[in-house]
Order: sequence, then structure tokens, then C-alpha cells
Amino acid sequence: MLLLMFEIRDGRYAMPTNRIVEIVPLVKMKKIPRTPEYVVGMINFRGLPVPVLDLGLLTENIPCAQRFSTRNILVRYQAKNDRQHIIGLIAERVTETVKIDMAALPASGVMMDEALYVGALGSNDDDMVRCFDVQRMVPESIIEMLFPA
Repeated sequence: MLLLMFEIRDGRYAMPTNRIVEIVPLVKMKKIPRTPEYVVGMINFRGLPVPVLDLGLLTENIPCAQRFSTRNILVRYQAKNDRQHIIGLIAERVTETVKIDMAALPASGVMMDEALYVGALGSNDDDMVRCFDVQRMVPESIIEMLFPA
């Protein structure tokens, strides 16, 4: 499986590339009134309005740092009503992809609600990476608010 590597503050994450539509630089966004702080605005992506969430604010209540490698990852979100939406996710150090055999990774033995352990992908065993699951990390209530039926 091909995974996109990125960071949220000091944590390393990986996301399967099959949900990614495109990775774009940060651009000026239009603010969306009466939304949580982590919904930082909306961009125009090929004529389609796309809401953007800051993963730092969503996960740790601290905005992502404005680095050269900070990007807006556009992903497909499958809503419970079977509608598919595109949302933007701001993340830091979006710099590489890694191909991994998910079945070959050892089980962590730890069950976490918000992120799944992927395994040691770096040069040492301390380099743990969590798998970012868009469906579990982005609240369905936010999607319903941003994309009313």
C-alpha cells in the first residue's frame, strides 16, 4: 500500500493515497462563519468549493506551523448518507510517500480510538507512525454542517 507521510506538530502520520485527490500549496481561504476553529476556511478547487480543516487544531488544538512543506491535502470523505465530498486537510512536512506491506507489520497490541499504529518506518524502532483515518478523525457532524443535504 502506498502511504503519504506528514506531521501534525511532533507526531508522524501516514495516510493511504487512495483517498487523496490532490496535494496543493496553502492558498488564501475564505472564512466560513459559525464553524469550529479547526475549520479554517474554504478554497475553490477547479470550480468546487472545498472546506479546509487544520489538522493541528483538530487533533491538538494548536495550528499547523506555516512551513515551506505545509500543504493542503485534498481527500475524499464518504458521508454516512453515501454522498462523497472533498475536504482539505492542512498538515506539516508533507514530503514523501512510502510503500508498505500492511500485512507484514507487527500488531502493536495497543488499541487507540483516534489513530492506529502503523509501525516503525524510519531508520530506528523509535520512529513510530500512526495511520490517519479520515473517516474516524473528521467528525461526521462537521461534514453534515459543511455539506447540508
